[in-house]
Amino acid sequence: MSDCPSRKIIFYTEQEAKEALIRIHVKYQNSSTRAFYTCDQCGHLHLTSSGDMDNTLKQAQQAGRIDQLSESDHWTRKLS
Repeated sequence: MSDCPSRKIIFYTEQEAKEALIRIHVKYQNSSTRAFYTCDQCGHLHLTSSGDMDNTLKQAQQAGRIDQLSESDHWTRKLS
């Protein structure tokens, strides 16, 4: 449950937010989520589809990591 008045998911560290960005793109390949920001209301991090793409996400996409993780996730679910 979120402690933010915006009711958005809270991330406490940049590392958590970056991992969430990648997980979202693995699960939803056409996700518009592209970065994170510090909320004025709660002071924690939230994901956003606005602004420039986060460098970690950009590098993961360019290196093919998102596609690799998506393929791995697909087969893990299929064989479970």
